[in-house]
Amino acid sequence: MKKMSPMMQQYLNKKEEYKDCILLYRLGDFYEMFFEDALEVSKALGITLTARDCGDNKKAPMCGIPYHACTNYINKLIGLGFKVAMCEQLTNPTKGELVTRDVVRVITPGTIMETELLDDTKNNFIACIFCDNFGFGISYVDITTGDLFTVQGDATHCKDKINDILTRVRPSEVICNMSVKSFYTDLSSYVVGIVPKATDYYDYAFTMDRAENHICRQFNIMSLDKTDIGKLRHCTIATGALLAYLQDTQKRAMTNITKINIEKDKNIMQLDINTRRNLELVESMKDRKTKGSLYWVLNKTRTAMGARLLRQWVEQPLQDEIDINNRLDAIEELNNNTIARESMNQILREITDIERLCGKIAYGSISPRGCYDLKCTIEKIPEIKKVAGTLNSILFKNAYNDIVDFEDLVYMLDKAFDKEAPANTRNPGYIKMGFSSILDDYKSKASGGKNELMQIEVKEKNLTNIKNLKIGYNSVFGYFIEIPKTQIQNVPQDRYQRKQTLTNNERYVTEELKILEEEILNAEVQMIKVEQELYEQIRQKLIANIPALLQTAKVLAMLDSLMSLSYVALENNFCKPTINSSVKNTEILDGRHCVVEQMLKSDRFVPNDTKLDDLENRVIVITGPNMAGKSTYMRQVALIVLMAHIGSFVPARSANIALTDRIFTRIGASDDLAFGQSTFMVEMLEVSNILANVTDRSLVVLDEVGRGTSTYDGLSIAWAVVEHLSQNTKAKVLFATHYHELTQLEGTLQGVKNYQISVKEFDNSVIFLRKIIKGGANRSFGIEVASMAGLPNSVIDRAKHILIALNQNEINFKQTELTSEEKELQHTQMDKLVSYISNINIDLLTPIEAFTAIHDLQTIIKEK
Repeated sequence: MKKMSPMMQQYLNKKEEYKDCILLYRLGDFYEMFFEDALEVSKALGITLTARDCGDNKKAPMCGIPYHACTNYINKLIGLGFKVAMCEQLTNPTKGELVTRDVVRVITPGTIMETELLDDTKNNFIACIFCDNFGFGISYVDITTGDLFTVQGDATHCKDKINDILTRVRPSEVICNMSVKSFYTDLSSYVVGIVPKATDYYDYAFTMDRAENHICRQFNIMSLDKTDIGKLRHCTIATGALLAYLQDTQKRAMTNITKINIEKDKNIMQLDINTRRNLELVESMKDRKTKGSLYWVLNKTRTAMGARLLRQWVEQPLQDEIDINNRLDAIEELNNNTIARESMNQILREITDIERLCGKIAYGSISPRGCYDLKCTIEKIPEIKKVAGTLNSILFKNAYNDIVDFEDLVYMLDKAFDKEAPANTRNPGYIKMGFSSILDDYKSKASGGKNELMQIEVKEKNLTNIKNLKIGYNSVFGYFIEIPKTQIQNVPQDRYQRKQTLTNNERYVTEELKILEEEILNAEVQMIKVEQELYEQIRQKLIANIPALLQTAKVLAMLDSLMSLSYVALENNFCKPTINSSVKNTEILDGRHCVVEQMLKSDRFVPNDTKLDDLENRVIVITGPNMAGKSTYMRQVALIVLMAHIGSFVPARSANIALTDRIFTRIGASDDLAFGQSTFMVEMLEVSNILANVTDRSLVVLDEVGRGTSTYDGLSIAWAVVEHLSQNTKAKVLFATHYHELTQLEGTLQGVKNYQISVKEFDNSVIFLRKIIKGGANRSFGIEVASMAGLPNSVIDRAKHILIALNQNEINFKQTELTSEEKELQHTQMDKLVSYISNINIDLLTPIEAFTAIHDLQTIIKEK
């Protein structure tokens, strides 16, 4: 390294500190990359690879990006899995001295602050997992909004719990201790791509003492003794390590993180990865897009804050009946109060993203335009508080009390910025005239001096009679009088001093111009300095208001989410469900699948009733043909139950919903090639998980259990699963099957009832009526469905003949011929059976004789 140039030595030293990052090294107006970084980035981004002298007569591979357009390049690098370290110039260039540089920020997928690179409707979480032999802790934070959550669990089913939490949170970045690395890659959420690869962080960060120190420093407290998190060891360590990582990468205090939200299992309905995927809560199974999901139907929010909160509500159904009914009561009041609803709706349309603006304030990246947008939002807050004050539900009363009035802040921001405020502070003049008399004075001197320049230009034209004389400015030479060479003879040599010679012009300066230049430049320098100081004072005032701004933002997000659920309920004719601890049965009248209903558009959705209790209607066995709607019906029941726990109105005429601790689903059939598992193995693993975790308060949805293996094996397994669920739990179960033999369980097992999807046969085809009725189906209409799918007629006709033969036991799959003796014996037995049945006189048969006849028939059949 000693042979390298001083600048390259500085670069290599910084690169050594950030080996795992792409180092963006600031050189003037560009960020440059060298050596391996340059080779990787030029290839990844498709930018030109050049070279630069690095000392010892050698050249280093180099590529670069303009500093003012770096955001999109950085976003691409992050998307490709790179971490980026921003190495900035900390001193101004001075001849003969090396510019001081240092890394001021490390950008990772979970620490992106540029809101234009993020989805407004969802949080961008970074998660930290700590695990040992006694349990685990997971903490996760969105640094753009300041939302910090933590949860812990014991060692029992530790991996499954971690997997479920990660599936719900969907962090864009995960850090962990080494114990987690040993099993992380086996988690299904990682294998299917829901969460990214985990990075192991320094083990010393996962110690209790260090964790406590980082938490105390973040929240400016002396100890954790009297805090809730202080009693939770795993939460403390995970949170402390996460805060340490943020300090290492962001190099500044994240003052918008003001609170730790401790999650408890008993407050949230637990949903595993299969249930979230099968019910399509926030993305569709088909293309993993929002459209086609429950969130897509429910999201009519007006603000980004409301959209993010509503997404959390969908992913985290409640368990507390008071919290659930508080939301339901608030939605009902909005539905019944058109004036308040429309007033709130109009105000919310004008609300900007306060949460992420607070992130920029804390980060030091708030722009004058952001300040103006914040002013426009908080000046609307008294209006929305007034509307909330007209409503009586507890959530609106709490909102009224929690909303803060920012009158002083509005006054300051309104005085400082206008609608023309720029998106950066690179150019001076972003603070309005009238905000500061000192700043106004320097602005007047600067602008007044420029007016004097115009006057001097006119005066000199008249004195010299040089009509194309003009006064100009150059950052190197300052102000000058420029005269064409053809007019040099008219230059007054006693007053003009030559400053610069050009090809076609000569540049001069006068004493008067020198004095004015000094006044103008001094005024501009002082103006920039004072404006920067004032802007920092404004930012500090905003920082002091971050807790109050975030508190108000949470209230506005809640109001927006309630508004959204109210509009959806009114537009789609949803009803208010009854849900509390005294409701033991789940009874739904005219229930509908809200997503399918939206996707059908003009087609009318056929509603269906549902009755599930813990006595005679615990396990509903549903039979009927493919495509008739069994899966849709079961999903709709699960979604209605889940929506009720969100605190949302539901798509039904009426609904009584029993409090449900978990919803389990086993729907569809597919190989899991990533795990190297067959369809049947995937199915059995899912069923195994359900049977291991189901409780008396659970809702279980099972579709086609046992279809992945042979008929008798599958039927046996399905039969045993139904028996287990009916005899060992009081869970409410919907069990769809093509094994018609399972309909025999009604009357045999307590709580089992048969239902079927009704169909109508017409003209050698079948019409699906989409209606659930009592009773079991005796056939599946598979051939008719195959015909509707377009199979060739020859195949359909042959399938019908084979089905008839199978039903009549006329096909011998062993393809072996009977001996003559076997054929003769078979005919003899058949003749004997036909003769006996023909001679029975049913009209004269007594009960005793009937029993005797049945006994004789059994004897004949059993003869060899």
